[in-house]
Amino acid sequence: MQTAADSLPSRASASPASSATSGEMERMTRDFRQFISDCETLLKNAQTLSTEGAALARAEITRRMADARVKLVQLKEAAGERAVSARGATEEYVRREPMKSVLIAAAVGAVIALLVARR
Repeated sequence: MQTAADSLPSRASASPASSATSGEMERMTRDFRQFISDCETLLKNAQTLSTEGAALARAEITRRMADARVKLVQLKEAAGERAVSARGATEEYVRREPMKSVLIAAAVGAVIALLVARR
């Protein structure tokens, strides 16, 4: 039986240039899969939990949710920093190589136009 955690995509085929990002994504994916698995286990066992057991389970889920929120905020900040860095590098490249930039943009536009026209 496949769980929801098993259906998440894997980032094992990421390029070496994004190894730091890939490592963060792998860790986040692994943590998220574990969280989903723990939630599924809790739901399966929810009927047999005593009042004290239910309180402990709620506390554990609350703690894990707080941890997940913190990690999500950290990833969001890191992604924002990478986006700003990429934007700066792109602007610098366009200023340094304006003709190449225009030709690349035209080629991408032509490819998109061909793809849209085929439909």
